[in-house]
Amino acid sequence: MKQIPASIEVDPKTNWVMMVKSCKDCNESFKDIISKDPEGYKWKQTVTKELGSWVNTTPENVKIHAKDKGCPHDCGMCSSHISAPCSVVIDPTNRCNLACPFCYANASNKGVIVEYTYEEIVRILSYFADMKPNKPAMIQYAGGEPTLHPDIVKIVKTTYDMGFQHVMLDTNGIRMAKDIELCRQLKEAGLGAIYLSFDGLEPETWKKNRGVDLSKVKRKFIENCRAVGLDGIMLVVTIAKGTNDHEIENIMNFAKENADVVAGIVFQPVSLCGRIAYEDILKLRYTTSDLEKELARVTKGKLTSFYPLAFTGKFTALLAWFNDLPMWSLASHADCGFATILPFNDDGEWESLEDYADLEGLVKWSNQVYDMVMKREIPKVSGIFTGMKDVLSQVGLGNLVDIVSEFGDKLTDTMYRQVMKGYYISGAMKYFKNFDINKLFNNRMYQSTAKLMLDPKLENSKALLLNKNLFIGCMHFQDAYNMDVERVKRCLVHFGVLNPENKNEVLDIPFCTYNTIHRERIEAGLSSVKCDKTPAQITAEAEEIAKELSQNM
Repeated sequence: MKQIPASIEVDPKTNWVMMVKSCKDCNESFKDIISKDPEGYKWKQTVTKELGSWVNTTPENVKIHAKDKGCPHDCGMCSSHISAPCSVVIDPTNRCNLACPFCYANASNKGVIVEYTYEEIVRILSYFADMKPNKPAMIQYAGGEPTLHPDIVKIVKTTYDMGFQHVMLDTNGIRMAKDIELCRQLKEAGLGAIYLSFDGLEPETWKKNRGVDLSKVKRKFIENCRAVGLDGIMLVVTIAKGTNDHEIENIMNFAKENADVVAGIVFQPVSLCGRIAYEDILKLRYTTSDLEKELARVTKGKLTSFYPLAFTGKFTALLAWFNDLPMWSLASHADCGFATILPFNDDGEWESLEDYADLEGLVKWSNQVYDMVMKREIPKVSGIFTGMKDVLSQVGLGNLVDIVSEFGDKLTDTMYRQVMKGYYISGAMKYFKNFDINKLFNNRMYQSTAKLMLDPKLENSKALLLNKNLFIGCMHFQDAYNMDVERVKRCLVHFGVLNPENKNEVLDIPFCTYNTIHRERIEAGLSSVKCDKTPAQITAEAEEIAKELSQNM
C-alpha cells in the first residue's frame, strides 16, 4: 500500500463529505464517504480547538523508530506520532472459538497460531507502564479470544497489580457464558470492564455476522456476570450496512434493560477489506453520520449532540490530576469517533444530557482551571470561591477558603490539589442547569457526577454509567480506502506487540495501521505453528456450545 495525496471535500451533488485521492502511478482517482452531515462534520473539526481542549500528550521516553518509508509504514512508534496511547490492545492469543467471516485476527482464518507466554505479556506491559508523561489508562486483552489463553486470569491480575487504571477484556463471551467460575476468577483478579461483541438480538443477525446464533449465549453471559458482580460491560457493535444496522434500536433497549451491569455501547462501523469498486464502497460504507441519524431517531431527538473524543481532553486530565492519578487525555483526531452519555428516567424514557448541563460551558471552565493548574496559579479568595463555601462544605471541602487565605503561595502540593478541586467545583456548579444543593442528595445524575469529580476512579465512573446513564460511543476504525495519516498520528488505541526480529523489543503500533498494514507481517514472524482446526470445525463446536446453553436457559 502506498501513500498518495488526498483532500477532504464536500461533494456538490450529494452534499457529502468525501475523501478524494489521486494516484499518479496508475492515473486514477478514488473517493470514499467520510460523512453525510457536512455541518456536523465541520463542527467536530473546530470545537476542540475553539474551546481550548487540546492537550499535547506526545510520549517523551519511548524508543523512536527511524523514518524509512514514511507514515504509516514506520510504526513502532515513529517520530511522526503526536498522541500517547490511552488504551493498549494486547492479543494474548489469536486462537478463537469462532470463525467470523470478516475477522482480521483469528487463527483459523490466518492458518497459524500466535500466542504469547505470560512472561512475554509482562514484557509488553512493562514497556507501557514506564511510558511518560502519560501512562496508558487502559489495557485491553483481545485476540482471537483472550479467555482461551491458559494464563488469562494470572495475566489480568498482574496487569491490575502493575497499576493500570482499567483492565478490560474484549470477548465474544462464549467461554464465560459456559463457565461462571471463570467469571468469578476474573472478577477477583481485578477485571474492571468488558468489551462484549454484540451485533444484535435477532438470530439471523448472528448467523450472518458470526456464522452461529449467539443470541442466547450473550444473555447467559450477562446472567453470569451479574451473578458474580462483574459489571462495566460495554456492548461492542460491529455495524455492517444491510446486515445489522436495523438492530440499533434493539441493542439500545437491551442495554437499557440490563443497565445494572451494562455501562454502555460502543459502535464500530465495519472496516472494508479487499479490492472494492467505488460503486460498492458507496453501498457498503456505514459512516458515523449514518449512526448519528439513527440514534437521533431511536431516542426521539434526545440524542443529537455527538462530541469528538478530544472535546474533553483537559477535563479528563484535570480530574486525574485532582487525585494525583496518572494524567491521560483523549487527544485524538476528530474523525476517529465520538462519545457522550445518554440518561434515561425511571419510566425507561431517554433523556438529553444537555438538559442537565451546559456541556460546552463546563468544558470551557475545565480547560480554564487546567491551564491555571499547569501554571500553578492560585485563585483569589473572592467572588465565586467564597460565595460557594456552603456548597463546598456539603462535599467535604468547606475549609479550603480558609486554607487559601492563610497559606497563599506556601501551599503544599496536596493542599494545592484540594484548593483547586474546590475552586473547580465552585465554578462548575453554574453550568449545571436548575441546580440546587438538595440535588446532591436526591438526584442520581448530580450525585454520581459529584462523586466522580471528587474521586475519578474506575468504580466511580462505572457508578455514573450504571446509574441509568449509558455511555454511547463510536470508534470508526480506518481501512485502506479511508486511511488518513493525520488520524494515524493522533491514534489513541495502540497495539502492543513483540518485534519478530527481536523479541526483547516491544513495538507500539496504532490500531488501524496494525490491522491494515503490519499485522500479517508481524504475526508471520512470531509463529510457524499451524492451526489445527478449520473454520468449519470451529463453527460446528460453537454451534454445539450455543445449543447446550440454550437448552439450559
